[in-house]
Amino acid sequence: MEKFTYKLTTLSSLIVTPRASLALYSDLEGFSQDQIQDNSQLLNKKDLKIIYPFYQYGEYDIYNPSKAVYYLPGSSIKGALCQDNQLNKNIMVDDILISNDDIVLRNIFKAQYLEKETKACFDVFFKMVGIEMLKAGVVLEGEIYLDGLASFKELIRDAKITTQDKIKQMLRYLDGLENRNYMKEVGSKLLEINKALSVYRNVSDNVLLLGGYKGLLHSIKLDTSHEELSGAVYVDPETNLPHGLIKLEIA
Repeated sequence: MEKFTYKLTTLSSLIVTPRASLALYSDLEGFSQDQIQDNSQLLNKKDLKIIYPFYQYGEYDIYNPSKAVYYLPGSSIKGALCQDNQLNKNIMVDDILISNDDIVLRNIFKAQYLEKETKACFDVFFKMVGIEMLKAGVVLEGEIYLDGLASFKELIRDAKITTQDKIKQMLRYLDGLENRNYMKEVGSKLLEINKALSVYRNVSDNVLLLGGYKGLLHSIKLDTSHEELSGAVYVDPETNLPHGLIKLEIA
């Protein structure tokens, strides 16, 4: 096996959390309001009761981001690269250490109740839950081990094609929503999301999807017609893109 270095750039915020059993609860003294940095736009601090941490080495007894050692698991990167590719048996990917300054605590935002035109909204999803995530615009460097450069290029190419298929799937869904009579602010937000995502419909860069909270249509290719498509629309409100959109380049 050969070692290759790659550069990973986050195009939107990235969410990679461990098991729910490692969540921190204010009622169990896992954190207090005094520990939470206020962000009135992307975090409702006053409502926060649960924190889902980003992956970090060590114990998760209390919320202490200044002392945490954050990392992006190699297994997550391998999953984003391999998907259905049969080469995944001969691949190892190292974890990537992440600067504490690049991790933020935010609420999740979601376009909700889209099946009900008068009830549809774009708002915080579970105001009591805060999730640590990697910011958009962060550049990381990692190492991967596999059988030659050709295999690495094939992995990236196949993952890119699958990602574009998932993006097109979501765009077909968003296109179908344009004919509905939503309130103006909801319709405008959906158009902004559609416009931002359309940039990555057919790009030459190696754009992939990584991590969680992407929604079903960005996670699985469905064998359904245009009319049958449906799913959650989770969005990074800073970029109007799904969580976990990344660019990966061979260094």
